[in-house]
Amino acid sequence: MHDDEALVVFDGTCGFCRAAVAYLQRRLVLAAACRPWQGLDLDSVGLTESDTRQSMWYVSTSRRESGPMAFAAWFATGNRTARLIGRFLSLPGARHLAQAVYWLVARNRHRIPGPWEHACTI
Repeated sequence: MHDDEALVVFDGTCGFCRAAVAYLQRRLVLAAACRPWQGLDLDSVGLTESDTRQSMWYVSTSRRESGPMAFAAWFATGNRTARLIGRFLSLPGARHLAQAVYWLVARNRHRIPGPWEHACTI
């Protein structure tokens, strides 16, 4: 895998996750490919099913990040706005806040109202 082949791995059974990934790719013009972990050869990217059930991942040759830092790494592949957000998320104070928000959303994603409500299988 080369850096230009960076991959974002997310939960494809989660409607909220699918909608969020599609929205962010569109709005922030993010370059990394995005794939649901289901059906992906996880060994080939150095992940386990346990890893991917717990959080989203950004994987490249030189970098492996999970949770909110996966977002920061992913945003670094995008347009100027995305890169600024990614840098901000990497700052020490913002990183702690991003981690708290990420885990709150991750634990409650099946409760977040929207058209994806009944699509989450967790």
